[in-house]
Amino acid sequence: MEEKKPEGDFYRNFCSVVEGTQRTISNSTHKYIPLIDDAANFVEATLYSNLIRLFEHNLNEGFFDKVKMAKRDRDELMEMLGPFFERAKATSESSYNQGEVDFFTYQEFRTLVHDFGDDTYWLLLGVERYADLIACEHRLITFRKHMTELKLRYAPDYPRKRR
Repeated sequence: MEEKKPEGDFYRNFCSVVEGTQRTISNSTHKYIPLIDDAANFVEATLYSNLIRLFEHNLNEGFFDKVKMAKRDRDELMEMLGPFFERAKATSESSYNQGEVDFFTYQEFRTLVHDFGDDTYWLLLGVERYADLIACEHRLITFRKHMTELKLRYAPDYPRKRR
């Protein structure tokens, strides 16, 4: 069986962020451990905040009309997801120092979308498929592993934390 290669603009753009961040941290003359942690959090926030923003972009009048969602339901959905949209926007607009959209925040968002109903959940699955989320998460894990190796190289006594 031939393995599918990750592809798509979202994945390529995410990999560009990962590679640029990894190169910057690896080539830095500063061996400051919190900087490495910040870089790892930056990359994670990039992935999940942009997924939420992409979902929000696709949650438009065309979608609502296509699934024949009542105005009351639209308003309820937007009110429920509004804080996540604001957090994702704050995260990406603040160089990822605020907003703090991470894996756990994304899972909470995903659960709310799932529980709201099939139409919105199918939309989210389509966004995740478009983004090639599995490949992106695999790349994120590989990046985090590299950052951990750097931390151990720079400070062998640095405590290992399980995430």
